[in-house]
Formats: sequence, structure tokens, C-alpha cells
Amino acid sequence: MASLSVSVINNIQQQYLFYSSSILLPLGCIGNLCEIFVFMTLRSFRGNQCTFIFIVESISNIGLLLSIFVPYFDTRIQGQDPTLVSVAWCKLQGPIQQIFGLCSLFTICFLTFDQYMCTNPRPYWRQIISLKFTHRFIFFMICFVILHSIPFFIFTELRPTLGCNIFSAAMNSYYRYFYYPVLNSSLPLTITVVFSLFSYRNVRRIVRRQIPIDRRRLDQQLTAMVLARVVCLISLGLPYILYNVYRVTFRTTETNQVVLAVTNLLNSIVNSMLYINFSVNFYLFLIISTRFRRQVKRFIIKKYLHFIQKEHSNRNQVAPIIPHLIISNVESL
Repeated sequence: MASLSVSVINNIQQQYLFYSSSILLPLGCIGNLCEIFVFMTLRSFRGNQCTFIFIVESISNIGLLLSIFVPYFDTRIQGQDPTLVSVAWCKLQGPIQQIFGLCSLFTICFLTFDQYMCTNPRPYWRQIISLKFTHRFIFFMICFVILHSIPFFIFTELRPTLGCNIFSAAMNSYYRYFYYPVLNSSLPLTITVVFSLFSYRNVRRIVRRQIPIDRRRLDQQLTAMVLARVVCLISLGLPYILYNVYRVTFRTTETNQVVLAVTNLLNSIVNSMLYINFSVNFYLFLIISTRFRRQVKRFIIKKYLHFIQKEHSNRNQVAPIIPHLIISNVESL
């Protein structure tokens, strides 16, 4: 009975992994590409540091989804995990996922801080955050996450009997006591929650400020989108963080195969919840922002009409008559 239960649970896990991956990869890539295209094309979003951060986050999300799901489908097709065959891929997969994951997480933190500063009633604080300042922050953020991933690249090893993992006691202690509980969970969540609440308070005071109505509406729209992004991050990322903190902190050698199968299934579920967080930005903005829906709709209609007019003009274009061809034909007669 125990072996049958294990077989059923493992089969459920494999089916869940396949269908969730098959949905999340195209859904996330298409949604993030649409978000990048809309933010880069619509005139109302150009030159705004908040939309620039959204673009950087979308790029990070695409990189993270590809680095997670492409090896999974390769393993499913080839029948063998590439990290157990190639030492290079064993060392690169973890740091690559860590780089894109931390970039996405840090950009969300900076988004909340940016909205707090941009909606601050004090003009001096609003002038501190600029597009140039944002570019510098993104540059230093990328340098930091790359440098942070180097030790993981160095200490990741491929051993014949133990597989691909980090076997250094110091790095495992760093994972257990700082990376998961602080850098990857409590610190970003605290920053996003605190500055989101401050931004919400500032937005409620925007009506009393003497600023152009278009700028006021844009600030309100972007703040609502950032707050929705933070709620999505907390709702979908918290189960993953709690599960991994528990797994790293209370690591046990469980021998019950049924418990191990249930644990693996639970791990697949919390992982898929986290990956949803990196896939639904564009669709979330369409749901919570009426103004964003109108902007996207007008943009699609405008591009569609432009395409139709271009095709119609190409069909109605008359080919010019080339004189030298007529002369040559006459001479040949």
C-alpha cells in the first residue's frame, strides 16, 4: 500500500509539474514581452523611471523563467538532468537563477521606494529620484547580484554519488542564516511593505497638490500598479519563502517514502506559486488599472489600423512604367 501511494503521489507531482510548466512558460514570456513593448512604446510612459524599472523587472522575469523551465523540458525530453552530466551547467544553473531572481526582487523593492519619493509632498525629496539615478541603481544592482553569485558558482560541485549541490559548510550556513531568512525574504518584504504604505498615504494627498492633472493621474496609476505588484509578491512568494526557510533550518533525514513524496509534491506547488509571481505582471495590470486597459486597447487599435492602412496602400499602389524598358521593346520589334 505504501509503494502504491508513493507511485500515485509521484505521478501527480510529475503531471502537475508538466502542465504548470507548459502554462507558465508561454504565459510569462508573452506577458512580460507585452509589458516591455507597451511601456517602451506608449508616450505617456516614456522617460518615467518607474516604467523603466518595470521594464528591467520584466527582462529579469523572462530570464528567470527561461533558466528554470528550459532545463526542465530538456530533462523531460532527454530523460536525464543536465546538471548531473555537465559540470559547467551544474555550476551555472544556480547562479543564473539567483541573479535573475534577486534582480526581480530588488527591482520591486526599488519600485516601492521610487513611488514613495515621487509622491512625496516635499519637492526636495521628489527631485532626488530621477531617471539618471535609477540607471545608476540598476547598474550597481546588477554588479551586486553578479558578485554575490560568484561564491555559489565556486562552491557548487558535481559529485558522482551526491549529485550537484553546495557541500561547503560555510556556504550552507550562509544560506541557512542570512540568504533565505534575510536577503531573500524578510528584508525585501519589510522594504516593500513599509514604502508601499507610505506611497499609499502620499497618493491620498496628491489631490491637494498643485500639479498637472495628467501627472497626477499617472502617479496614481503607477502607485496602484506598484501596490498590486507588492500584494502579488507577498501572496505568492511567502509560501515559498516559509517552506524553504523551514527546509533549510530544520533539515532532517526522513526515511518514510510517503512523507518524502508528499514533501516533493508540496515543493512543486510552492515553486509554481512563486513562478506565477514572475508571470502575471501584465495581466495583473490589465485587471487592476482601468486606465492601463484603455491605453493598451487604444495602442492595439492604433497599431492594427496602421497595419491595415499600410497593407491597403501597398495593394492599391500602381507599378511605375520604366521608359528604357519600352524603348528596348520597340527596338526589338
